[in-house]
Amino acid sequence: MLHTGYVRRHPSDEERRRRIDAYLTGASDEEKGAVLLALLGHAVIFLLLSATEAIWLGSTLVRVWRHRQLGPTQAVRTGVHKPSLAVLFAAHVLYLLLRKAGIAKLDQRASG
Repeated sequence: MLHTGYVRRHPSDEERRRRIDAYLTGASDEEKGAVLLALLGHAVIFLLLSATEAIWLGSTLVRVWRHRQLGPTQAVRTGVHKPSLAVLFAAHVLYLLLRKAGIAKLDQRASG
């Protein structure tokens, strides 16, 4: 049996989930398809972002490790590629903003 652990959720999340489930139960096939495509798009974007962050972290660790003879501070300074770090940070912030907007839009559809 797969055990994913205990995730504590806010009570409003459960209420939102009930409203969305009720909305999808009575929604047309086109609306269900649009929600399904949005969820699939979210999953693809999340996986791409997670994979990119993992690859960046791995390559950064290798660069820092190769410069370890310089000392920890200098190795981190020379090993971390700051422009790519800024791009990853911006991409992650954009992902979080779009995720929040998507949840709000779905919640608005479910409420109205």
